[in-house]
Amino acid sequence: GGGGMGGGGGGGGFGGGGGHQDVDPECNLYVSGLPAQMESAQLRDMFARYGEIQTCSVIKDKMTGMSRQFGFVAFRDHHAAQGAIQQLNNTPIEGKTLQVRLKGAPADRGPPGGGGGGGYPPQRG
Repeated sequence: GGGGMGGGGGGGGFGGGGGHQDVDPECNLYVSGLPAQMESAQLRDMFARYGEIQTCSVIKDKMTGMSRQFGFVAFRDHHAAQGAIQQLNNTPIEGKTLQVRLKGAPADRGPPGGGGGGGYPPQRG
């Protein structure tokens, strides 16, 4: 007989993040161009089809309580986040254009991989 080895323990998280907001930056999306009347629940509904959402919020102006027309959505899985970016970025919504990108990413400057290098002439020979 001889019993097999027990299963290995799960690996710990990275850096033992403080608090419960340990969202992987690859999963954390910045969403702008939201309709003024959109609430966090509707934002969640829009993104939920792409994967399990960890946190979701529409940012409101502290003084007026009005939507500032952007928000954040954090997925549990970065594949889900990428899928949501591809499906929802540049989507027309109520006369506006939805912009979806990773929270840490710079503003879009054209398609990824586009744009050549500096002003060097092409090398010949």
